Amino acid sequence: MHTLPLTDLSAALAAQGYTPPSYRHAYEQARSARIPATRGSNGRWVFNPADLPVIADRLGLANAV
Repeated sequence: MHTLPLTDLSAALAAQGYTPPSYRHAYEQARSARIPATRGSNGRWVFNPADLPVIADRLGLANAV
């Protein structure tokens, strides 16, 4: 499974045409298990880019495209 750091989530969502949330909001949603994200072996939060549609839906983001 290919993962990216949660710090890249806003840019990944923006690249898909979504208005991205702040990092803090995404972090809180990850910590609360409201979006699919996991803690990597280094203790940092990561997400799977394939989950972007699910993440956007759970964050209530509208696709601008």
